[in-house]
Amino acid sequence: MKLHIVRGPADRQSRDLLEQNFRLRHRVFVEIEGWEALSRPDGRDVDAFDNDDATHLLISDSGVVVGGSRMTPLDRPNLLQTVFNGLVQGNLPAHPSLGADWTRFYVHPDRREGRRRAPESAALFCAVMEHALLQGYSFITFVSTIYMLEHGTAVGWKITPLGHPVMSEGKPIIAAWIEVSEQALQNVRRTTGVSKPLAPVFSSPARIGPESRSAT
Repeated sequence: MKLHIVRGPADRQSRDLLEQNFRLRHRVFVEIEGWEALSRPDGRDVDAFDNDDATHLLISDSGVVVGGSRMTPLDRPNLLQTVFNGLVQGNLPAHPSLGADWTRFYVHPDRREGRRRAPESAALFCAVMEHALLQGYSFITFVSTIYMLEHGTAVGWKITPLGHPVMSEGKPIIAAWIEVSEQALQNVRRTTGVSKPLAPVFSSPARIGPESRSAT
């Protein structure tokens, strides 16, 4: 498996991977999960946050996308603070420029293993934490079912709810944040068995936050 970090695709390969990603997302979230609000006639899950601010972390196998995630800086328009702002009853742990919103996590339907962690899922969890560290983030936010929260805790991440669970389409969902740290990366590598770095290694974080680190 190979990790691709796609942002503002400029070459044919990255455009092809992103197109596969959009069609797979539609299959997973609309056709399987039943999120009818995302349904589109062209069979592509694309929303207002698939823009130049978004970074797509895609896992491929022999050129075929088998899993993906999207990350958006919290100081730019994001899903958490617009569509799901009602789930946030507390403050973010630090300035928004030090965080990213993690959305659209999925594994190809043919590679799911029920509640058992698939290799693609393990690779994505490691890739998300690696990328967050390389970008200089101190926390990641997300909205999910309780199961996803339990999954993150099981890989050794410190997760703090931003509010109480709310029922949505018959399932409890919650907003929370994950502490980004070297220890969190080591924990997820150890529990998933993914020992080698997946993301490119840079000498310094690519993202620098403001001097103010106070909570919003």
